[in-house]
Amino acid sequence: MAEVQADRRKIFWNAARLALRDGELSNGEKRILVKLAHTLKLSDEEPELVFDSIVKGVDPGDGSRIDEHEMRLVYGQVLEAMLIHTDRSDDVLSMIVFLRRMFGIDESEHRAITRSLDRQLEEIVHRSFIEEFRLRLKDSADRIGDIVDNLNILPGKNKNNE
Repeated sequence: MAEVQADRRKIFWNAARLALRDGELSNGEKRILVKLAHTLKLSDEEPELVFDSIVKGVDPGDGSRIDEHEMRLVYGQVLEAMLIHTDRSDDVLSMIVFLRRMFGIDESEHRAITRSLDRQLEEIVHRSFIEEFRLRLKDSADRIGDIVDNLNILPGKNKNNE
């Protein structure tokens, strides 16, 4: 597994670079990035600073550190947002997989997080949406597993240090 990234700004920078690899942001990618910035507790200025650094092809500089426990919380919240608020496209799922790799979350931890989300369903969503949510959760977990097997991305690389 790739080296765990524990710098909040670099996590966001890597996720944004992945989302922008095709030159545009889908609505789902935007939602994931907004949720990620919020759950990483980035300052109001940091997302703009990160996007500016991507455009310029430079490193965004160091941000504050995130511990392993909080990484799991962030991952779970972003995964939840993806399941409820996005289209679950391959681009969006790739961002989830990328976060999983940056946080060093293996398959068993990912499954534990999805089981936890399933247990919290009644608190998260309206009862009529629960069955659809469970189907999305299962389908997404399977698709994420497929993408993990086929995706080969190295976090932390940019134009200047490839």
